[in-house]
Amino acid sequence: MYLAYHVELEEYRAVKVVPKSIADYDTFRKEALFLKTLRHPGIPIVYDVEEDTGYSYLIEEYLEGESLYALVKRLGSLSVKTAVNLGIQICRIIQFMNSAENPILYLDLQPKNLLVCNGILRLTDFDHAQYASDAAAFGERYGTIGFAAPEQYKGEPLDCRTDVYAIGALLYFMSHGDVPGSTLEVINEPEYRKLDRIIRGCMKAEKEERYQSAEELQRTLQELQNQIKEQAIESRIVVFTGAGAGIGTTHAALGMSYFLTRNGCPALYQEEYDTDTVRTLAKNMGLKADRNGVYQIGCGNIRPYYGEAVKLPYLYFPVIIKDAGVIRSGRELPGADFYVLVCGGKWWEIDRAVNAAKMLKSRGKVILLFNHMEKKARLKLPKVLSDIHYFFLPFFSNPFKEDKAANTCYRELWNDGTGGTRWKRKKLLAGYRRNDAG
Repeated sequence: MYLAYHVELEEYRAVKVVPKSIADYDTFRKEALFLKTLRHPGIPIVYDVEEDTGYSYLIEEYLEGESLYALVKRLGSLSVKTAVNLGIQICRIIQFMNSAENPILYLDLQPKNLLVCNGILRLTDFDHAQYASDAAAFGERYGTIGFAAPEQYKGEPLDCRTDVYAIGALLYFMSHGDVPGSTLEVINEPEYRKLDRIIRGCMKAEKEERYQSAEELQRTLQELQNQIKEQAIESRIVVFTGAGAGIGTTHAALGMSYFLTRNGCPALYQEEYDTDTVRTLAKNMGLKADRNGVYQIGCGNIRPYYGEAVKLPYLYFPVIIKDAGVIRSGRELPGADFYVLVCGGKWWEIDRAVNAAKMLKSRGKVILLFNHMEKKARLKLPKVLSDIHYFFLPFFSNPFKEDKAANTCYRELWNDGTGGTRWKRKKLLAGYRRNDAG
């Protein structure tokens, strides 16, 4: 696959180049023919098919987005509202294909074949697609394990209900964060229970017991969508700022981000001032940023400061930890759900912490986090700050690795800052722990 630029139209194109000598060349030609006949917002546009003596070229719309698989793996799982919204989009695409003049079955619906482009789903890779008449006549059209319907492995006729099964498996993957197994787990929360019932209605072993079309499933999902009272997706913002230089603000902010991510609430650490700390760290580790300007280090996601002139795409995370560096008079800080003021723990640093807290208090809820302070030290804040809560961060050498004592501090700080709000489920992420940096 190549990225090409149309000079006259000033648009990018994706060009799929396939040698005529390969064994599955006929599969490529079939995919090209399918796509040329389909016009739907959820399906890439095929502009042309060219060929020469040795190769064929499929020239299609260039899509820039994140696969559904990558999105779910990054976040751990999606909310019911998001899963239902995307599920409705999938149903529309599949119903469009199933109801065409010559109906088409997709037969390999799975998360890596769906791109999320600014909230819009696009279906790609039509290698397994078949005209319904052909799929009914021939058996054994294997799909992806966990998403393929039982009849695909039994040599039984396939129809639109085969794709319905896969839509149910996708809904399960989005809402649970896992590929469906032989037993479907249930999340004991009202909205999840309603969605789980729909999923089970899709994934019945017998086709006659499933939803009978993508259109019928879409109507059911829309009914659930109308019942959901969940608010629009917004990230919770926590700003870390320091009362002075060299007291571990970055260390504390990174530690908070990784604590949340390890415990089922994916967080993005984001630099908010002119510093090259993250880029230097990534360079020393031999890492490259993704298309969103984010470095992945262990289980965490870290975005460095790029300057105000650089406009980066919006990237949803349940929590964004913003590291604003040292607090200074006259310097504007980003808005936040709450602020964490990192303070030095030595007696000669207390006045600086008090002055910084007074400066920050007008911004909103503030929590003091004392670093490098002995456990036995006594702390007495002036009356003007008597309503501000504070915590003591124990020493831990590596913010990318788990530390039990630090976990306790971060958990208490989070509960205090959010009023006891917790993320819904602790799903995360056994595999991540093996990859922690350091």
